[in-house]
Amino acid sequence: MKEGLKKEKKVVRGAAPLNDGNLAENLPTDEVLIWQGRPEANAIAIRAMYLRYVVAYLLGLVVLRTGYLIMGDAPISEWSALLAWQLLASLFIVGVIVGLSALYGKTTIYSLTTRRLILRTGAAVPIHVNFPLEQIASADLKVFPDGTGDIALTLENSDKLYWLLLWPNVRSWWVRPLQPLLRGLRDFELAASSLATAANAESRVSLGQFKSDYQDVSMEALAPQRAQ
Repeated sequence: MKEGLKKEKKVVRGAAPLNDGNLAENLPTDEVLIWQGRPEANAIAIRAMYLRYVVAYLLGLVVLRTGYLIMGDAPISEWSALLAWQLLASLFIVGVIVGLSALYGKTTIYSLTTRRLILRTGAAVPIHVNFPLEQIASADLKVFPDGTGDIALTLENSDKLYWLLLWPNVRSWWVRPLQPLLRGLRDFELAASSLATAANAESRVSLGQFKSDYQDVSMEALAPQRAQ
């Protein structure tokens, strides 16, 4: 048994894990897994893929097109056939969005250790992206009515990060500086507290930039929550 554990710890220091199931065993000896989480599929669908806006747009097209034909005294067979085709096409588009959201929600895993934040993403080909905690300049929490929260990260240097590489785990409509996002967390309070504690142990996390939308995830902000 001891030999097996010893063998599992023979890993390259700083290397990304092969998978997240045995992440704790694949970490270097001086690095400890603190927290793991994944995004909620509904949060991805609504906030990353804008499902509500897509549905409203498709319904608007259906109503306008069908109404135009009816007002033009088109035969029932004509506008009813078009209506059925439009509804089927709309359902297909919505189904693709819901399916992709579920897939990304299942394949995305956020892992926080004492040294870094690891993002596992990719529906077809999973990849791991490492964010050293000393590179995190600020972290901001936004809570949504559905009971989930997003944590946006501002990094000291994000020049080598690409929007398409991180999507949907990136702040929408925010290109430069790129902001990685822990999206749709159900246990956002635990994630924010753990991140604040781990990041402040490596470097000072400054006050967030988006105080109107986000709650700062600094040590001072989370101290009362931990005390409770």
